[in-house]
Amino acid sequence: MARSDEIKPPPMYDPQKLLDTQPVIITVIDPVTYKAIFQNESSRAKFGDLSGLTCHEKIANCPTPCSFCKMPEAIQTGTMTSSQVASPGNVHLLVQWGKVESVDGRTHVVETITDITELKRQQERTDKLNHQLQDSLRELYHLTQQLKENSIRDGLTGLYNHSHFQELLMKFCAEAQRAHTPLSLLFIDLDNFKCINDTYGHAAGDQVLREMGWLLDSHEPAVRNRRLGRPSDVGARYGGEEFAVILPNTSVDGALIVAERLRHRVTTLMLLPELATLVAPSFPLTCSIGLATFPVHASCPSDLIAAADAAVYTAKKTGKNRVCVFNIEAAAA
Repeated sequence: MARSDEIKPPPMYDPQKLLDTQPVIITVIDPVTYKAIFQNESSRAKFGDLSGLTCHEKIANCPTPCSFCKMPEAIQTGTMTSSQVASPGNVHLLVQWGKVESVDGRTHVVETITDITELKRQQERTDKLNHQLQDSLRELYHLTQQLKENSIRDGLTGLYNHSHFQELLMKFCAEAQRAHTPLSLLFIDLDNFKCINDTYGHAAGDQVLREMGWLLDSHEPAVRNRRLGRPSDVGARYGGEEFAVILPNTSVDGALIVAERLRHRVTTLMLLPELATLVAPSFPLTCSIGLATFPVHASCPSDLIAAADAAVYTAKKTGKNRVCVFNIEAAAA
């Protein structure tokens, strides 16, 4: 009797039956004649009996080897080669070739064909979903950027709002302190603005504020022909009819030039077609500007704001339509 722990020989299988169980189409081809010399059941079911027929004539209906055929490459390199082939009816096939030696020393090629149509469709659906996701992410990013931009902008003038102006001034003051460079601040107050609203209505007053926004915006491409300052200058609506302009790396003398140019340009806004309603009866549109410079007039952002505010108050009190530089001695008196 055989012992229970005796090693049994491995089972033997009929190669034909073994390959017939595989759903993959398997065909063995002579690389010299391109004739089929073996098929499994899946191959016969798909293409019929290929005995003595060339693979390209029977399988691909081509008089010569197929353009996608990589059988010669498989023979030459001894490695597996493959091609993805699109067939009529939107069917996609993966064709692979592998070099194999027979027991009598002959070289053949095993060609396998796998239907990857469903895989390709899933891949296409996945790619489509990925594209949609990327589009949605880009749209979300743009919306987020737009919301962020809207949160720091004044809705009427498009300039930075009061809170963001405060943040920017702190940032610019810190940079000026590190670089030991001057930083100037202009406060602009429209003269007699209440009279515009009372005489012509708030719609006209809003249009004046919009024109001021376009005048002070140094970054908007559509209005660069109107802007006064450099791209590095930052305009903001401080509140009501009050505006502010931060002038990085600008001394008192340089800021005076900008301020006087700005004061003059405000007087010419009446010539714009958008403000034609203010011409008859004629209404003088002017502004008062206060100027303070860091660190000449102040050592911190809050003191710089206070100095510019005091300077614009002096300009209003001494006749309006003028530029006043903060006077340290007068403030200390």
